[in-house]
Amino acid sequence: MNSDKNTKPTPPGVGFVVGHGRSPGGVLVVIPARYGSSRFPGKALADVAGKPLIVRVAENAMRVRTADRVLVATDDRRILDVVTAAGLPCEMTAEHPTGTDRIAEIAARHAEDLVVNLQGDEPLLPPGDVEALIAFMQNEPGWDIGTCGHRFAEAGPWREPNVVKVVTGRDGRALYFSRAPIPGMFPGREEVGHQVALRHVGIYAFRREALLRFASLAPTPLEQAEGLEQLRALENGMRIGVVTIGSGPVGVDTPADLERVRACWPTER
Repeated sequence: MNSDKNTKPTPPGVGFVVGHGRSPGGVLVVIPARYGSSRFPGKALADVAGKPLIVRVAENAMRVRTADRVLVATDDRRILDVVTAAGLPCEMTAEHPTGTDRIAEIAARHAEDLVVNLQGDEPLLPPGDVEALIAFMQNEPGWDIGTCGHRFAEAGPWREPNVVKVVTGRDGRALYFSRAPIPGMFPGREEVGHQVALRHVGIYAFRREALLRFASLAPTPLEQAEGLEQLRALENGMRIGVVTIGSGPVGVDTPADLERVRACWPTER
């Protein structure tokens, strides 16, 4: 769950929805998108192989076979214009402090029981990873929220504070998320931690009721200390299940990341 601070007010309720289906009990995939970004302003409209980044992300999301509806959610008309010009579904929202609040507004308008939050800066995310998360939530009704993680190949990233780690119980339930290298480095066992923790991947699948409840809760002490919204869910007793995937997606946080994505963009797409 990433911060989604916005740049200007725009009226809610503008735009349209086109998707795979509209069945109650189905799966709604939402891509929250904003123009402002502290590290990379305007990145949603940055060019990736001839198309804006947000369009590439939405096109990729349309490949998720088990989604009933896919749409972009934004409060910026520039993003609305490029998404709709590409023939893709988009809805306008009010201003929100986070992307999770933005998708909660969208979820309140629609009937689907499962709401997937995809980051708007990961155009190379394998659709199969999203399908695995959806299946995980459909097969395990006890989870309020589902998310993903992958194994650390080596200890370096595990020690970095900008890399979020998650540790789980044997049933896959998230016990804690942290920017610190968890589990802690017991003397003589420093290399064990990265073999136990997962690197968190910020894809989420919410039960609709859990998402609306989460958005109504006030920020919590652990959330504020770590700067991680998902801790609000844990502190309020919500169950988060973690799916282990093969590797993390290539995301765009900075102009340098954009160049990495451009360099590895599949020629057949």
